Amino acid sequence: MHYKIVEIFHSIEGEGKRAGQTAAFVRFAGCNLNCSYCDTRYARGDTGTLMTAEEIFDKIGDFKRITLTGGEPLLVPGIEYLINKMVKLGMKINIETNGSSDISSLLNLSQEQLFFTIDYKLPSSGETDKMLLSNFAKLRPCDVLKFVVGNETDIPVMTDFIKSLMSNPYIYAGTVFGSYEPSKLVQHLVNIPELRNVQLQLQLHKFIWDPLERGV
Repeated sequence: MHYKIVEIFHSIEGEGKRAGQTAAFVRFAGCNLNCSYCDTRYARGDTGTLMTAEEIFDKIGDFKRITLTGGEPLLVPGIEYLINKMVKLGMKINIETNGSSDISSLLNLSQEQLFFTIDYKLPSSGETDKMLLSNFAKLRPCDVLKFVVGNETDIPVMTDFIKSLMSNPYIYAGTVFGSYEPSKLVQHLVNIPELRNVQLQLQLHKFIWDPLERGV
């Protein structure tokens, strides 16, 4: 089994419940969405290096916190095989997924082994209609639901979706870097009762390094 890999690197988690913690990142090639604000367009196509599981583990090294990202990792053939090998090695996996691919087959793994960071794409992304709504009803308390706000029209959509949510994940909201001021989002989190349990997140890596730098 070979996997098409765009990059493997070691850094800190820039977002979500492991923000600031060191991790090894495995970025897969290929995505089925085309979000307006995508900051990893270089991973949308099928350009990458074919690697075996063993070659991936060699690059990961002795890191135990692993983030699988893309692209869209749940579209990768053989991804469950790779994840199960990671679990057997004691790795703690964060799967960053875009909300359009079914998460069901991996929900049997415990929160100590794997959690999802799943996007709900708001209107500014241009991809709201691609969301697989059944995913969001299945989220566990260990999983992360993420929103990226690009403009004011996203706010009522986010609010209504949170009101209708039938699961109890962590909820984070951030902004499109350089396009929507985080201070505006904070005001909405403060003033809209349904948003007061949403945690603001900033993309730490874009403040530490150049926002366009790869492999960080």
